[in-house]
Amino acid sequence: GLWGLVNNAGVSTFGEVEFTSLDNYKEVAEINLWGTVRVTKAFLPLIRRAKGRVVNITSMLGRMASPSRSCYCISKYGVAAFSDCLRQEMYRWGVRVILIEPSNFVAA
Repeated sequence: GLWGLVNNAGVSTFGEVEFTSLDNYKEVAEINLWGTVRVTKAFLPLIRRAKGRVVNITSMLGRMASPSRSCYCISKYGVAAFSDCLRQEMYRWGVRVILIEPSNFVAA
């Protein structure tokens, strides 16, 4: 079995909405959001069997918006929502779903 899974994908781009291409939005979401969903779904049967846990790393920008970071914010909002839904679904199986939202490391 597999007891724990940590999803820590995090790429970002900077740019105002008007000047950011749809391809940029898709690329960031493909890694940050859909990568997390795909990996979790692949390993969830093993995690459930072991009554383990899933840890998803998002960002404070997964709860609050920031100018010029819309691609990243959207993807991390999605990971937060995915984690909240998964937590409720996995409760009956004894699987814990933890969401870690670190602060801003770029501006530090």
